[in-house]
Amino acid sequence: MFSFCSMSRNTDKQARAEAMLGELAELSLMVARELAVRLRASEDTQETVALAGAFQKVSRVVRLTLALDAKLEREAARDAAAKAEASEQAQADAEYDAACAARAAPPADPVEARKARVRGLMNRLLWTESEGEEEDYEVLVEDLNARLDEAALDPDFEDLPIEALARRVIADMGLTGRFALSLGESQAAPAREPKPAPAREPQLADTG
Repeated sequence: MFSFCSMSRNTDKQARAEAMLGELAELSLMVARELAVRLRASEDTQETVALAGAFQKVSRVVRLTLALDAKLEREAARDAAAKAEASEQAQADAEYDAACAARAAPPADPVEARKARVRGLMNRLLWTESEGEEEDYEVLVEDLNARLDEAALDPDFEDLPIEALARRVIADMGLTGRFALSLGESQAAPAREPKPAPAREPQLADTG
C-alpha cells in the first residue's frame, strides 16, 4: 500500500535529483566557458579541433541537464495538481457520504420521523418534477423541508395520515406530477360505495 512515508521518500529523492542536476548544469557551464576561452586563444589547428569537440559535448550536456530539470519540474507540478484534485474529491465524497448517512439515520423524535416518512414518499415525485436536474432537485428538497418544518407547528401534524400529510404538502408546493404511495406505505382503504336499495315491485292498481 502506498503510504505517507513512501511519498516523503519520493519527494526527498526528487529534490536531491533536482539539486544534483542544478549543480551538474553549473559545473558543465563553467567547463564550457573555460573551453570557449581556450578555444579562442588556441593557435594550433589540432588543439582547436579538439577544444571545439569538447566544447560541443559539454554544451550538449548543459542542454540535456536543463531539459531534464525542466521535465522533473513539470512532473512535480502535475503530481501536485493530481494530489490536490484527489484530496478535493475525497473530501467531497466524505461530505456526500456524511449527508447520505444523516438522511438515512432514523430520527428519534416522532415529529422528525414523520417528516422523514413524508420525504421518503415524495422523493421520487421531486426527482421527476426536477426532470433529473440535480440543482432543481436540491431546491425542491429544501422547499419540502421548509414546508415540513412549518407543517410540524400544526397541532394535528402527528395525527394526520402520512398520505394526507404528503398530499397537503404537494398541494402547497404546487407540484403537478403523479403521486403514488411507495411499497413501504400502506394504501388507505377505498371508501365503500353504498349498496343500491333493492328495487321495489310496483303495486297493482286496485280494480275492485
